[in-house]
Amino acid sequence: MSIKKPIWQQPWGYAESFIISFGVLCIGSGLELVLPVNQSTLIYPFNLILGLSFFILLVLAHVLFRKTKIHAFLSGIPLTISLVSALSFMVILMGILPQIPSQQNGLIQQLGLNRMTSSYPFLLINLFLLIVLGFVSLRKTVPFKLKNWGFVCSHWGLWIVIFAGGLGSGDLRRLRMDVYENKTEWRAYDDQDRYCEMPLAIKLKDFLIDEFHPKLAIVENKTGDLYEAQKPSMIMIEKDLICRLQGWKVKVEEFYMTSGRAGDRYYQLSDFGAAPAAKVRVVSPQADTLQGWISCGSFNRPHESLKLNEQFSLVMTVPEPKRFSSEVTFFTPDGKKQDATLEVNKSVTVNGWKIYQLSYDEKKGRYSDKSILEVVRDPWQPYVYIGIFMMMIGAVYMFWKGRESVSE
Repeated sequence: MSIKKPIWQQPWGYAESFIISFGVLCIGSGLELVLPVNQSTLIYPFNLILGLSFFILLVLAHVLFRKTKIHAFLSGIPLTISLVSALSFMVILMGILPQIPSQQNGLIQQLGLNRMTSSYPFLLINLFLLIVLGFVSLRKTVPFKLKNWGFVCSHWGLWIVIFAGGLGSGDLRRLRMDVYENKTEWRAYDDQDRYCEMPLAIKLKDFLIDEFHPKLAIVENKTGDLYEAQKPSMIMIEKDLICRLQGWKVKVEEFYMTSGRAGDRYYQLSDFGAAPAAKVRVVSPQADTLQGWISCGSFNRPHESLKLNEQFSLVMTVPEPKRFSSEVTFFTPDGKKQDATLEVNKSVTVNGWKIYQLSYDEKKGRYSDKSILEVVRDPWQPYVYIGIFMMMIGAVYMFWKGRESVSE
């Protein structure tokens, strides 16, 4: 018959570990309510000084207390699992709750759940996890044994990822720039529309966009909502298209991607603001025939729909972008000039800044003369990548050694 160990009796195990982790979350939440995090102090060189001081204290604590029970608990599996569980719980919350600034003052905002990575609970759990991982890694590092190098590499890699990711968050700059064709811009702005001068300038030579054809759709006349009684609810327009849409038979007799109205019809037109238009013939379920022009319009052209009955109308949707890019020239303070093409998810690095194609003037669509760029600087990112690489190498080695021991 097994005797259940009273809680808080040495050696501590999983029960005490999960209670401590829960207590850290509660303490962090309490601090968040009374003392919101001010991240402005965690910038270079203060974050580097703080990080070096923390590492030195961690090594000293390991040397002085490595033979104590508290060190054995802090470097044990139960506390590690409980902290990883708490961190996983917060990551799940990050996926559920939108991580965006808010002017509201509800419980979510007060607890920092809408900015999880800068909240006290997240910071305290990561700090605690750094201590635990540090003790575990130091215990396996000194004295060093060659057979432990995979374990040491993977654990130090994870330690570096958390350490560099946490301290580097204050140095991360994520800004936007609105650049207009044939104009040079050197100012960027943040989420609060605060402007700052950049150590580089960008001239937009040309903004290019490819669009899909617009789609046919049926909407309710009273609400303007899309009618989706049957699938598909929208069909891409092609010349001479014949299809069935929500019970109506539709034939596209004429179609222009750029057009202008003159009199009672549309004509092909390559003018600024010219919009797509199509001449359609519609046969209702009751065999009634309707004919007319529809257009999605543009920023300087009105849209036009075909009324099917008192309830529904046939409309053309606004074309969706297929691909958009910016032809730009970068200017740096040292007099260098660099031409580049910016696309979504394809960045260009200039003077330590990564520049991405983000958006454009969606009201003007294909006629946009404005390109919205995102400029990002994260000087700690290379160290995070080093940590990830170490984790991968260590994990592969331990997996391989595990297979060898099984085969033996």
